Amino acid sequence: NWYYPGSYKYMPDVQSSSLNNVFFAGDLVRTRHGSWSQEKAFVTGMEAANLIQGNAIDTGVIPLPKDELHVGFGRSLVSGFQSLLGGKGETSKKPSLFDFLF
Repeated sequence: NWYYPGSYKYMPDVQSSSLNNVFFAGDLVRTRHGSWSQEKAFVTGMEAANLIQGNAIDTGVIPLPKDELHVGFGRSLVSGFQSLLGGKGETSKKPSLFDFLF
């Protein structure tokens, strides 16, 4: 399983930080888009193609709409608990219940 609590920080970015001509795409690539699974694989493929062509990474990528009310509430709740516990959890991405608990 590629996904486990705390694994986000180990996922590669779309463009390699070691080799400037190596690009990654797929659902295990770190991206700020917020999509997952097939959608994330598609988006990271577009982002990699954009970087290869010299375009801005988000050219042609449709941003996700604002969270629905219940999702936003859940994210706020987890963020609040993280703050109460001194910032425990992965802070480089949106709140995750798994990262909060482990």
